[in-house]
Amino acid sequence: MKQKYEINERLRKFIVDNDKKPSAIADKAGISRDIFSRIINSKRVIFANELPSIADAAGISIEDLLGTEKKAV
Repeated sequence: MKQKYEINERLRKFIVDNDKKPSAIADKAGISRDIFSRIINSKRVIFANELPSIADAAGISIEDLLGTEKKAV
């Protein structure tokens, strides 16, 4: 049974919807293309220490990846 990783699926959807190149995101984030492919295909979890670099490289907020909204203070 395939494990569903919501963060990975949000990242994949963002990449597809915004016509981004996964290889470019992987390179900019400093993650091997093979590992990044496994991440966006939900074959590997995204580790917490990878979130900032992946979000920055993709041009998406961490909150959007996590599915949380920023709350006004």
